[in-house]
Amino acid sequence: MEIKQHKFISPYFESDVSSTWLRGNHHGHSTRSDGTDEPLTIVRAYEEAGYDYFALSEHDLLLRLEELQPYTKMCVIPAVEVAAKDEQTLQYLGADRVLPALELTPKEIMDRVHQAGGLCIFNHPNFKPVHDYCTDQMLDTMEGIKGIEIYTGVIERLFGQALATNRWDYLLSKGWRIYGHATDDQHAREDQFIAWNCVQWPDSQAIHPKGIVDALSEGRFYASTGVSITKIEAKDNNKCISIESDADEVHWISRNGVVLKKVEGGSSTLTMKELRENHRLHNKELSEAFYVRIECFGRGNKMAWSQPFWIVSEE
Repeated sequence: MEIKQHKFISPYFESDVSSTWLRGNHHGHSTRSDGTDEPLTIVRAYEEAGYDYFALSEHDLLLRLEELQPYTKMCVIPAVEVAAKDEQTLQYLGADRVLPALELTPKEIMDRVHQAGGLCIFNHPNFKPVHDYCTDQMLDTMEGIKGIEIYTGVIERLFGQALATNRWDYLLSKGWRIYGHATDDQHAREDQFIAWNCVQWPDSQAIHPKGIVDALSEGRFYASTGVSITKIEAKDNNKCISIESDADEVHWISRNGVVLKKVEGGSSTLTMKELRENHRLHNKELSEAFYVRIECFGRGNKMAWSQPFWIVSEE
């Protein structure tokens, strides 16, 4: 029987594109909603920490860019954290308006954000105080959403479990092309610099808000709590994925969160041939719903997460 040929689809630039990584946080709060510090105090802290882009996503309130951008060299992204009627909150990144608070379903919020040209991200799906905050049934209604928080710093301080990659894998395993974000969601100073995203940015372009939002929408970034990825790409005619990082160990993850391979050190590759022959692979047909993503583990529980590489038939 003829074996179908497949290739990886990468969200990242090809190796011939000269680029750099821009570090940013796009979920957090000041005294303008439920944070403890003034907006400009927070802006100065993140700039001094070396961040390249930043957003204050106040609850159901849109800060004007002129309130922040003149006071920082960081690229400021307009954002709102929108409250759904059942108390879930969704990020509206690249916002140009405020949506009705506590009136819309998560699906209705997503649709309005997309209609306005913004990026919708499902915030902290592991939020414990609200019963049924993020059920499978609710997530099933969100087809088309492009982002989900897989690590939210403040959640660890408040409730202990900040990691939500299981919710991400649930959606990825449905074949959805959704990207994983790590944010501080800072409400106090102790919440700062816990988790961030690094956007792959072309050296030939000036940094601007729409470009950052577009890159996050397209998955051209990685999420981190301290591990740095220096290079990640598909190569050999999209038959191989390669990663270079300062991690101590690299894990390759596939559908339903199955760990295909563990490698010591921060550099690793995975070929399509190796994937097909992996005894842990549940789907031997390598259907278009199948994906591979990478988790990088460092010292002190530090981590980084690549975005998914999709597997598609060459036919």
